[in-house]
Amino acid sequence: MAESSESFSAASSPAPQRRRISDPLTSSPGRSSRRADALTSSPGRDLPPFEDESEGLLGTEGPVEEEEDGEELIGDGMERDYRPIPELDVYEAEGLALDDEDVEELTASQREAAERAMRQRDREAGRGLGRMRRGLLYDSDEEDEERPARKRRHIERATEDGEEDEEMIESIENLEDLKGHSVREWVSMAGPRLEIHHRFKNFLRTHVDSHGHNVFKERISDMCKENRESLVVNYEDLAAREHVLAYFLPEAPAELLQIFDEAALEVVLAMYPKYDRITNHIHVRISHLPLVEELRSLRQLHLNQLIRTSGVVTSCTGVLPQLSMVKYNCSKCNFILGPFCQSQNQEVKPGSCPECQSTGPFEINMEETIYQNYQRIRIQESPGKVAAGRLPRSKDAILLADLVDSCKPGDEIELTGIYHNNYDGSLNTTNGFPVFATIILANHVAKKDNKVAVGELTDEDVKMITSLSKDQQIGEKADLCQHCALHLWA
Repeated sequence: MAESSESFSAASSPAPQRRRISDPLTSSPGRSSRRADALTSSPGRDLPPFEDESEGLLGTEGPVEEEEDGEELIGDGMERDYRPIPELDVYEAEGLALDDEDVEELTASQREAAERAMRQRDREAGRGLGRMRRGLLYDSDEEDEERPARKRRHIERATEDGEEDEEMIESIENLEDLKGHSVREWVSMAGPRLEIHHRFKNFLRTHVDSHGHNVFKERISDMCKENRESLVVNYEDLAAREHVLAYFLPEAPAELLQIFDEAALEVVLAMYPKYDRITNHIHVRISHLPLVEELRSLRQLHLNQLIRTSGVVTSCTGVLPQLSMVKYNCSKCNFILGPFCQSQNQEVKPGSCPECQSTGPFEINMEETIYQNYQRIRIQESPGKVAAGRLPRSKDAILLADLVDSCKPGDEIELTGIYHNNYDGSLNTTNGFPVFATIILANHVAKKDNKVAVGELTDEDVKMITSLSKDQQIGEKADLCQHCALHLWA
């Protein structure tokens, strides 16, 4: 029993030694015994003791600075704050109604003006709905500190927007670089389309003639005075200012003219904001296209391109209403479907009713459907241009919107338009194989007579003609010019 008690005491003796070793005063012998007993001791008890870092965290390592003595508010001199000062102890009487004064009831207009003034005051003080006035809870110094941060955020946002704009401008600076796409695909993309829109709008706003007059400002003014919806643009002027647009126009006329129409409408509404009551569309008409094609020289190469040709009008149909924006009625649930925008190439019809999921039948809603004017004409080669022994050839053309009734049979015209092809079942029956008929979708019609020359006169030309008409010797001067011309010709 004695031996067992001695062994028990010997086995239990290291535990109090470890507790004493953990004392920071005896750290050196504790570390040596811990290294010797590393294999038999538990990992949790072998960790070194934590050092006292409270002094470093609390910042008591350096010298402690004494606080400065502030103003003592409570003391022997506190009664001086309550001494009477007659000139300062009076409220301002301005804007205050005294008890003995009669206050008149405000009218509705006066009340509205007062509320408007209070809202303006709250906006200037930075207080709105659900917001406190600036400086109400905190000092105005914090507001001054927030202003640079807010200003910096605005600058950073503006810089980001500027970088995005620069990237957009950089990507479309070389608008003629198609990047492997066709012209029609390139102008249908968002970036080039937006750039074309901006360039043409800038062209309409800034183009001036040789005398420094804004050309399209006068044309738009004359157009709006006559309630028309066609704006004539000279192709030569467009090529001189925007040669890239002039290059794209004959190759992809349908896409370019749509962009031109949108840009022209914005320019017109900027000058006359209420002109949309007259019309919602402005059509850009291209005149003076350089290359003139004969009717018999039109080939597959000219399909879907802008062409200019001439001929004599042989027949005209009446002015018919054509579907532009059509709506349909579901015959089962009377739900109105649409609107559907109709094009010249195909007719758009609904597949199913979104209300009852039926597949029809559908009837056209005559009241809510929008129509446009439609006229079909046929032009034939001029007699003087037909070679001997050949028959004159003819071609059909479609006039839309305000181009209808711009010519009549017997007129010799110059026609600018898009050379299209469409399906004609009668040609398949006649020829025995699929054949497409061709047609010209007119964009600009000009008569070859003196009226065209009069219509193209500018205001300066009219003033010059008027001044010459007042000259008493205008007849003698005209005879002199004729004799000089004959002498020079001889």
